[in-house]
Amino acid sequence: MSVPSSRSPASKPRPPLDSVDDAPPASVAPSSRSPASAPVLVIDDSEIAREEVSRVLRSAGFQVLALPSPIGATQAIVRLKARVVVVDVFMPTIRGDRLLTLFRKNQRLGQLSVILISGHSERELEQLKLEVQADAVLSKRNLDRLPALVKQLAGKER
Repeated sequence: MSVPSSRSPASKPRPPLDSVDDAPPASVAPSSRSPASAPVLVIDDSEIAREEVSRVLRSAGFQVLALPSPIGATQAIVRLKARVVVVDVFMPTIRGDRLLTLFRKNQRLGQLSVILISGHSERELEQLKLEVQADAVLSKRNLDRLPALVKQLAGKER
């Protein structure tokens, strides 16, 4: 026997932000959000890495949308009003640094902050950061530093 729910359909809790269709309401302007609550897009072809990066950010209070490839990234960024994107450097469809170059050429994405992540050390990634004008690089071995880095970039005007 089931117990009737006291909740009306309108008061249903929203599921976690897992798809572009679950974007926050357009009435919430990006500048009115605190940096810690700003939506973050994570793009990584590795399911394990994507889930771990998402978990670290969600546990720090960020709304996260995770994509397994760059396909649909521009649409997701615009709909979410994301201010920070975390992109894996080594993906089969397009490298993260090349994707960043495309973001920089797109006027709608001009204020976007991009963090390139990789299994390589940050020391190895520093040259790439300079070449493609990434806002930051981070080794996947140092994900504990990611929330503070995202918060800093989300609150900064680019």
